[in-house]
Amino acid sequence: METRTEATRQIDEAKQPQPQSQDLKGTFIAVLLVGAVILLSWFGVFGLFLERA
Repeated sequence: METRTEATRQIDEAKQPQPQSQDLKGTFIAVLLVGAVILLSWFGVFGLFLERA
């Protein structure tokens, strides 16, 4: 009976999804690049505004 319980426990553990380690470095770099583009364009438009005023 003990081996049946052990086998059942192993099957139950195998069915549970294992947590995956996610590497988010690429996502972080992409977000930084998009933020830099937005900031540069904002400062560029602001500089044009100051020149024309």
